[in-house]
Amino acid sequence: MNQRTQSLREAVRNGYYRRFRRAVSSAEIAEDLEARSEGLSLNARGRLVYEYILERETPLVFPGERIIFTRTIEGNLEFPMAGLDKTRHTDVIENLTPKWPLLLKEGLLGRRAACQKALEKKSDDPEAVDFLTNAIAAIDAVAGFAKRYSDAAEEPIQRALLEKVPLSPAESFHEALQSLRFVSSVIRLAGGQHIGFGRFDQYMWPYLEKDLREGVLTKDEAFELLEEFFISLSRDADLYKGVQLGDNGQSMMLGGCDRLGKPAVNPLTYMCLEASEDIGLIDPKINLRVDSNTPDDLLMAAAKLTRRGLGFPQYSNDEVVIDSLVRFGYDLEAARNYTVAACWEFVVEDGRDTPNLFAMNFPLAADRAIRSGLKAGDDFDGIMKRLEEAFEEQAKGFKRVCEREWYFLPDPILSLFSKNTLAKGRDLNNGGGSHYHYGCHGCGSSNAADALAAVKYLIFEKKQVSPERLLAALESDYENDEELRQIIKDVPHKVGNNDDYADSLLKRLFEIFADTLSKIKDNGRGGRIRPGTGSAQHYVLMTEKKEGQKLKATADGRKYGDFIGSSLAPSPGVKVRGAISELETYGKIDYGPLCNGGPITLELSDAYFRNGEALQKVVKLIQAFVKLGCQQLQLNTLNPDKLRDAQIHPENYRDLIVRVWGWSGYFVELSKPYQDQIIGRQAFGA
Repeated sequence: MNQRTQSLREAVRNGYYRRFRRAVSSAEIAEDLEARSEGLSLNARGRLVYEYILERETPLVFPGERIIFTRTIEGNLEFPMAGLDKTRHTDVIENLTPKWPLLLKEGLLGRRAACQKALEKKSDDPEAVDFLTNAIAAIDAVAGFAKRYSDAAEEPIQRALLEKVPLSPAESFHEALQSLRFVSSVIRLAGGQHIGFGRFDQYMWPYLEKDLREGVLTKDEAFELLEEFFISLSRDADLYKGVQLGDNGQSMMLGGCDRLGKPAVNPLTYMCLEASEDIGLIDPKINLRVDSNTPDDLLMAAAKLTRRGLGFPQYSNDEVVIDSLVRFGYDLEAARNYTVAACWEFVVEDGRDTPNLFAMNFPLAADRAIRSGLKAGDDFDGIMKRLEEAFEEQAKGFKRVCEREWYFLPDPILSLFSKNTLAKGRDLNNGGGSHYHYGCHGCGSSNAADALAAVKYLIFEKKQVSPERLLAALESDYENDEELRQIIKDVPHKVGNNDDYADSLLKRLFEIFADTLSKIKDNGRGGRIRPGTGSAQHYVLMTEKKEGQKLKATADGRKYGDFIGSSLAPSPGVKVRGAISELETYGKIDYGPLCNGGPITLELSDAYFRNGEALQKVVKLIQAFVKLGCQQLQLNTLNPDKLRDAQIHPENYRDLIVRVWGWSGYFVELSKPYQDQIIGRQAFGA
């Protein structure tokens, strides 16, 4: 970073821009919006949200800034539901990536002209007229806001920039960055949640390449602009919704192949990795597509970013992911162009999949099968049959959700940036997309497999433990039988050690999971349910001691309230031989049906990077991940002693960053349960 970039970074981290916000009561906003929305269609309410919030925002342009947008209203905006059954709506569109190239190529006024043209063709379709008329009105609201921004700029260069984009097509790298920052911020301001930047290096490289070729920018000047864009994403990220601070969905995908399957890595791919390493902020969250032919120097650049301790890049293996998406039913070219949602869930263009809707509780299914099977005197095959029934029982809840009649809340601006919405005359959330699948996380898989392995080994093979003893221990939360708990902990078969005994059960769990969901042929929107291997926040939510919690003590020695593993990771407290053995374990899973995503989570001790060969070790780790046929991987650097001290003295660790689940955040800003789960993860040393 040069001095200017350093000062911009420090301004963000010191909360400088927060002084320009004014607190607005969310309750007052909701009440006002409700009153104004009475009797309006859903599309009209979506337009009203944009008009309402943009009228109240105050344009701010600071001297010398080149990526411009600052949030001035502090308060959450809820979609107005006056007169509607509020129990029947879903959130506004989220966990998606707009087709940003459309914005950059046409500008908002170009999309307005396309809306107008579509309106003329659809004049006899009332639903289309409603959608397109309100989309045009929403564009006009954003255009008016952009005009107020340009009027607020005192410097000629800033004024010229804001007068051009986002209304007109971008013609330079700078204009493209500014257009992207402005419109993505407006969508979030109007309530859009977890809206990503997609394949940033692919659609932004033509603008940068042209500027470099024509001498408009030097590489150093382009790098500084890119860093300023990255820093700008942290200016107001604390205001956007998530389970925890930092969970805001500002993800981007780099690398991979093009629609024809040819390598698509370009110089901007490298620049993004370098810029992220240089500024050291949690946004944007970097994802990298890799395969067997990914250049070593790109993997080295990624390893350097891992060493920075930000918890990214997260890696996706094209050789597994694309095949999985095609097997599910996506078009090959669209699958090759996949990106990720806020965390890791795969996003395929031109649809409105909801990848974060359901979660299957693997440990609960295993626990119910074990307890009921042992009480009934079943053999182990009988318990595995009951396991299938336990998965089916959870799936009944998913079916009930699919059968409900829902309102799907629209977003007239985001819907402009999808292929078919204007031609169909429908909002993306209400028929304008090409696919409408739901996603289901497969949570706590290692805990479930370890529990099954312990029962099979101790009760049915070694006959070391009686069914009655285990049932009594589970019922009492091991209160009166700590000896048995230790016996279970000492079972030699644990997920993560490349142990076929335990790993075969892990593999079978995911087969049952995928088969169970495949029986739901229609999710109520003409789509299906995509199984995945992630857990998101459920590694905490499924284990909290609270009323109604169904998951109690389990047969892997886990006590009530203890955490389960995050995504694909060994059960908490299980020591594994090494990172490679963990990859070997998870490489045995058939990812073909598991197209919703979910990463292997590996923690590397900061000691891992104390020798000169560390970066090369990370490169070889990523290459092993690909070779072994794994699907996704995230690497986090971890120092448990430092994290414990940060809990006691948070003021000394303001910039300490950790990988939480599919995103990174500042450790001291997390709730204690999430902090504790991270501290408890095993970190591999050098």
